[in-house]
Amino acid sequence: MDENKATNSSNEIKIPAPPPVVPKKQPEKNVKEKKAKDKKPEGKKITEKNKKLLLLIPVIIVIIVVAIIVALALKNTDKSKNGNMDPVTITDNNGVPVTDASGEPVTMVPVIVTDANGQSVTDKKGEPVTMVPVVVTKPNGEAVTDPKGNPITVVPVPVTKPSGEPVTDNKGEPVTMVPVIVTDPSGDTVTESDGEPVTMVPVIVTDPSGELVTDKEGEPVTVVPETEVHEYTDENGEKETTIVYNDVTVNIPVTDDNGENVTDKNGEDVTEQIVITPPTTGNENGVVGTTAVPVTDGQGNTAVDNKGDVLTSIVEITSSPAVVEMADIEWKASSGGTKADYISSIATLKNGSYITSTVTNSTDGQFAKFKEREYVAPYTVLTKYSKNGDVVWQEAIGSKRGVTIITSIVPFDNGGFYAVGYGKDINDQRGKGYYDGAVFKFDKKGEQLWVSTFGTSTVDLFEAATLTSDGGVVAVGSVGNNDKDAAGFGKPRFESAAAIVKFNADGAVVWKDIIGGNKDSLTGVAESADGNIYCVGNFYTNEFFKNLGQADSCVLKYTSNGKYVEARSIAGSGNEIFSGITACKDGGIVVVGRSNSSDAGSTDSMFVSDLASRGGYDAYIIKYNADFGLAFAKVFRGQNNDDLTCVVETEDGSFIAAGSSNSSSRDLKGVTTRGGNDIVIASFNKYGDLSWARSFGGTKSESANAICLAEDGGYLVAGKTLSKDIDMKGIAQYVTDKTVGVIVKFPK
Repeated sequence: MDENKATNSSNEIKIPAPPPVVPKKQPEKNVKEKKAKDKKPEGKKITEKNKKLLLLIPVIIVIIVVAIIVALALKNTDKSKNGNMDPVTITDNNGVPVTDASGEPVTMVPVIVTDANGQSVTDKKGEPVTMVPVVVTKPNGEAVTDPKGNPITVVPVPVTKPSGEPVTDNKGEPVTMVPVIVTDPSGDTVTESDGEPVTMVPVIVTDPSGELVTDKEGEPVTVVPETEVHEYTDENGEKETTIVYNDVTVNIPVTDDNGENVTDKNGEDVTEQIVITPPTTGNENGVVGTTAVPVTDGQGNTAVDNKGDVLTSIVEITSSPAVVEMADIEWKASSGGTKADYISSIATLKNGSYITSTVTNSTDGQFAKFKEREYVAPYTVLTKYSKNGDVVWQEAIGSKRGVTIITSIVPFDNGGFYAVGYGKDINDQRGKGYYDGAVFKFDKKGEQLWVSTFGTSTVDLFEAATLTSDGGVVAVGSVGNNDKDAAGFGKPRFESAAAIVKFNADGAVVWKDIIGGNKDSLTGVAESADGNIYCVGNFYTNEFFKNLGQADSCVLKYTSNGKYVEARSIAGSGNEIFSGITACKDGGIVVVGRSNSSDAGSTDSMFVSDLASRGGYDAYIIKYNADFGLAFAKVFRGQNNDDLTCVVETEDGSFIAAGSSNSSSRDLKGVTTRGGNDIVIASFNKYGDLSWARSFGGTKSESANAICLAEDGGYLVAGKTLSKDIDMKGIAQYVTDKTVGVIVKFPK
């Protein structure tokens, strides 16, 4: 819609300016007299007035000097309080200033050191401890630069004992170490997806009793773990890197009861060999990850650059390393072949068996029997498992004309189930657009009863579904245009919007609603105990509610006959992604997801105070009462990225949620240290408080997409893995550099 521009005109009366006044010409006589008056006769004595002025000059000078001294004193006082935050020129190991691509010296503001709780670290005098970032160098001493040619800097990491206590030198100053660059076997620098180099902190050597090993100068002895760099491509074709840190063997001096080194007959120190095993997350003994810390002046004032952006520094978080025990499971299985595969959904059927949907690109491995069908990849394989994890039957859903992806499985009473998702030319029948949303109905033997599609002339997706009390199904997702099945809602042409559609047991559309604006979508849905429909989604526009960040989430309420009631936003200044939802026995609703918003002082954001994100994405669980009032909002966090993607309510009213994490501190201390991302499972009581957390994974990455309760009180989690060791050992035989689906049955 074009906006009307208003043109303002001035109503003020313009008064013409008066003509310039021409000065009168003075008579020649008066001019001469004036000149004579102004001219000082030579040798005239200083007047009394001038004497007074000269006497005031020393007084003025004294005042200026005093003012300068006071200003300097105040400035020094401020520096003392603030931990001198003046920019410092960065130099290399030889003391030579480092320059940027323009030849200008590189300067950095010293960083206030903070502990794991974000509190400033102070010295014995109570002054804030600051550190100057250093330039990252390659093993040959050459500076590492970013794509623009600017030197990359890191902050020295405080050395801590196994107990977490800071190590200090003879003067009581904190001992620090500089992170080193991780390189692959060819010597090339390993980088993150954004091009930043991967760094690690050397491992501090401790003896068997846990005491630090020091050299002759009393400095802690450190070693750099050897690394193995593994690259792979995920299901989206994106390259990812996993780093495995190998054990380090070192020799340490043997000491007597007095702490003196034991020597042999030649006077040489006697040593013993010990093996140091770095945590498989790649962090050194006592260092569990990094977090972006705002640079402050010691009084809590945040420093900003010339653009007004907050200055942050990546600081290592330290704590004692945790030991992770093997997960207690009943059975586990993989699903797929040698291409990129993952389990998108899992559900418990009436007789206690289970049904899964595996989205696959493979025509080998466990799915070799479907190769002759020549389905376009990816297609979907439905697998029924017995109570003990044995495969009962498998059936593939696909098309020779386009992809077929199942996102959600919904069982009903007689052992049959709905399968909801999207595809191109479903069942080889010409579709409405490029992708159509689709709902399939199957009997308990896996025979397809019918399929119903919903679409426009472009891309339409169903991402989740729920069974309704009348035997129908509600599917949610998005549409890509305003025509065909989405016509009549007044949406702009060629702009997507969120969609919710109710189908009856025969596949006919009962009601539908198209809401929001471009890129908005619904990702989860559940029917409450009173028959209302609740759905959760992610919104990028302001067409439905006021967005605070790039992407915010929202929970919507509909009546059983499709009438929109109201909504509750889950919004912050960053990104919120919520997709897990479950109905509660008391009529309420629970959602789970993640956020990276931290909005101190905001009155609109949910992510303030204790709910503010601390280090990457934090995971959240939020409950709304039957009246749609907020019952609780709780955070589940470590020091890195944490996410919850699915949730169920147990018989006792508590909740079990699953997702992924590569954190190993805070709520995840002692839970995830295998490597990469692990599948993480967390239990919360009926008030949202964390009861326990556990993980499942290998040395590479795993994530969970779905969870369901078992009839015996246990639960199952399904997702994908890149690992074939530790918890994945013996099941993921088809893992190469692509993922396979994984399913795990946990006991009650």
